[in-house]
Amino acid sequence: MKNIIKVTLLSLLISSCMSVEEKKKKAEEEGNAMVAIKSKMIKGAGDALKNEGKEAAESTAEGLSEIIKGANKGFDKSISGAEIELDSITKNILQIGRLDKSNAGNSNVTSVYIIAKQDFTGSVKLKAFDQDGIEIGRSTQELQLTNDDAQYFDFSFDQRTPLSQAVKFTLEAKSKE
Repeated sequence: MKNIIKVTLLSLLISSCMSVEEKKKKAEEEGNAMVAIKSKMIKGAGDALKNEGKEAAESTAEGLSEIIKGANKGFDKSISGAEIELDSITKNILQIGRLDKSNAGNSNVTSVYIIAKQDFTGSVKLKAFDQDGIEIGRSTQELQLTNDDAQYFDFSFDQRTPLSQAVKFTLEAKSKE
C-alpha cells in the first residue's frame, strides 16, 4: 500500500514538474496511440467487409427482394381483392384474368384483363358493389375480340364512385350478333 502511494506521489510530482510543452507532447502521443488503435480496428472491419460483405449484401438483397415480392402480392390482393362474377352467358364467352381498381386524380378506372373463349363483338357492363351488396357504380365498354384473344379494358366510372369500397364486381356481356 505504501508503494502505491509513493508511485502516485512520484507521478504527481513528475507530471507537475513537466513543462506545458512536455504535457502537450505527451497528450499528443497518447492521442496518436488511441487513433492508431481505432484506425487498426476500422481497417480490420473494412477487410472483414471486403471478404464477408459480398455474402452479407447478397443475403440482404435476397431478403429485401422477398419482402418486396410479398408486399406487392399483398398490395395486389388489397387492390384487386374484389371478386368478379360473370353471368351464365358471359362465362361461356369470356374469362377474366385480372382486375385492378384505380382511384388516382380525376380518373376512377377499373382495368379488367378479358380473355375471349370465342369470337365476341358487343358491349360489356361492369358493375361495382360494396360490402353490403349495394351497387355503387357501373360502366360499359364496347369490345371486339377474336377467339383466344386477350387484352386489358379500362372501365371508367363516375369520379364520385367509391371504388376503394368495391368488394365485388359483376360482368355482363351482350353480343351484337
